[in-house]
Amino acid sequence: MGRLEDLAVHYANAARWELGEALTRIASLDDEGRLHDKDLARIAYAYQRMSWWQQVTDLTHGREETVDGATALMTVRQQARESLINARPVNNGGLFAQAMAESRRGGARAFLDATAKLAEALALPSDQNTRPGDMGVPAASAIERSSVEGYRP
Repeated sequence: MGRLEDLAVHYANAARWELGEALTRIASLDDEGRLHDKDLARIAYAYQRMSWWQQVTDLTHGREETVDGATALMTVRQQARESLINARPVNNGGLFAQAMAESRRGGARAFLDATAKLAEALALPSDQNTRPGDMGVPAASAIERSSVEGYRP
């Protein structure tokens, strides 16, 4: 297991610990009769953050076919991004369904934010120097080509 896989396990365990802390707080607040909706929201949000990290560790320690940490991280980042983009609004559900949908979005956003710099570091250097319209030509080559041909974008 590499350093990236260890990092994913560390984040998954930290998220699991936060969820445990939120659950412990709920139990004590319930006993005291001071349980509020924000406490339940904290649990839902912690659970969703943990689930994204759990997906990464499931891929790196899979039962069937395991993948390296970089592939697992980028795969789960793509799934989180798609869940934010393609999530359907909850119109016909109750307040609980809407709150859970919001916690899913919040968990995905937190995962994407936490892994943004790592994803940039994992990106190939050619990906960082390529402009979308250049079809794989590095940006420096595109600039040189445009100045030679007299083309200005």
